Amino acid sequence: MFSKLSVRNIPEHIFRALESFAVQHDRSTEGEARQAIRAWVEPALIEQTRSTRRKELADRLNRMLKQINMSRRPQLLVSQIAEQIGEEHGESVENWFLGEEEPSFKQLTALAGLLGVDPDWLKHGDKKLYPVEYYRLPENPFAAVDWLQSWTPPERGAGDQTLETLHLVRNDNSTGNLYIVKESAAGHYVVYTTPIHVSEEIGTGGESSLAALFVTLQLLYSRYTSTSKLVVLGYQMRPDDVSQLISGNTNPGSLLGDSARSCWWEDIWDSKMVGQHEYWPGWRALCARIEGVIAHRRYLNDIRIHIGKGILVEPNDIAE
Repeated sequence: MFSKLSVRNIPEHIFRALESFAVQHDRSTEGEARQAIRAWVEPALIEQTRSTRRKELADRLNRMLKQINMSRRPQLLVSQIAEQIGEEHGESVENWFLGEEEPSFKQLTALAGLLGVDPDWLKHGDKKLYPVEYYRLPENPFAAVDWLQSWTPPERGAGDQTLETLHLVRNDNSTGNLYIVKESAAGHYVVYTTPIHVSEEIGTGGESSLAALFVTLQLLYSRYTSTSKLVVLGYQMRPDDVSQLISGNTNPGSLLGDSARSCWWEDIWDSKMVGQHEYWPGWRALCARIEGVIAHRRYLNDIRIHIGKGILVEPNDIAE
């Protein structure tokens, strides 16, 4: 559907010039008028679109920087970002954050890689700010510990980095969902949701997963305390904070504070420590229940026996 427009009181010399242009371009006077209006309006529309895109991008850039600086001391400066992604001057990068210039996709990809955010979110506003993935921890403790002690693959977009801190998060509710957060030496995070429930509200399948988890955590403890520089921290996190953690829209570092810190992961497999704590209602009953399951699993028991002897146990040492 086309709109109609009647224009009156056009100055005579303008109208004559319009007729002359129409003859030159082999168009009717009305067609030339339409072309003149389009030539005047379309550049303004394009600039308006560009301005909107720059503003939306600037909003994402500033939101990203604010999120990162919530858990960072000292604060990261825009000039430092410019230097670290290889820009010659800081002013152009500052203009990105002001919405006055638009960076290239290549520059945005470099920026996302530097700060550990999703490049598609930064470039287009889709997906999530921070990567959140689903992962089923292997029930083979050796495979599980190998994964827990490694950083994510390079194709995740955060580069080939070193895992510095492993955060083991239990939702502080009746179901006790387990979440795993990996933090690299560069301060990047990847959040993993798992199907594991560390609570009494489990069935037979849940018992099997928890039995494997108990031995996995014991094996992880024996390795990281003896040979690894990896830091492993446990948390009991409020459900509303967990919701933010797995939303992918909040910097995980801002949620992994001391107030939620807990040693549950170090004590849950240790019979000497179980009776000294009550981390949540049903703690001791759960530990006793899972210990009974482990007692009937020769493979898991053999791993424990080797660990108990102070042996740095390896997969080939245990027969499945």
